Amino acid sequence: MEANHYQWTTKDKCLYAAAMIPFVIGFAGTAYILATHSIVLTLLWLAFYLVTNVFQAGCCVGCPYRGKYCPALCGVYLGNFISTILYKDRQFDQAFFERNAQLGELLLLVCVVFPLYWLFRTAWYLVPIYLLLIGLHFVVFMPTQCEKCAYNTTCPGGQTWLSCRQKLGFGSSLNE
Repeated sequence: MEANHYQWTTKDKCLYAAAMIPFVIGFAGTAYILATHSIVLTLLWLAFYLVTNVFQAGCCVGCPYRGKYCPALCGVYLGNFISTILYKDRQFDQAFFERNAQLGELLLLVCVVFPLYWLFRTAWYLVPIYLLLIGLHFVVFMPTQCEKCAYNTTCPGGQTWLSCRQKLGFGSSLNE
């Protein structure tokens, strides 16, 4: 675990809120479209989302932001709060973290891919709009949140951002 942790500012939280706008639009719109096909599809999609939160909670054990403001897992999951309930007395364990991170990543992928068929079936142009909203969320979120997070060398999303930043040749990390 990283010893230092970044103190999030009001500006950081406002940038987080801005990054959440495309996510909320995409999430709400997709839930509505899935419900037009079957409410069961929406409930299944929400179940995938909730289970992903549980795996995220396992990754939050040992994080300095646990139970506080946290941009965890692309900022759209509540694992940091769920972790304080499910894993209240648990200490960080690398194997437990890795297992939860892998399952969380898999379910994140399921959450993103699951609605594509029904979006396409409704209207083909909804698929690029959906993907654009997800992409926009990441483009705003990762440089403004992952860059500063004290957990970015441990978190799979933070590692992805640091790798992209290095390959693109810009930015600097507080952890270097």
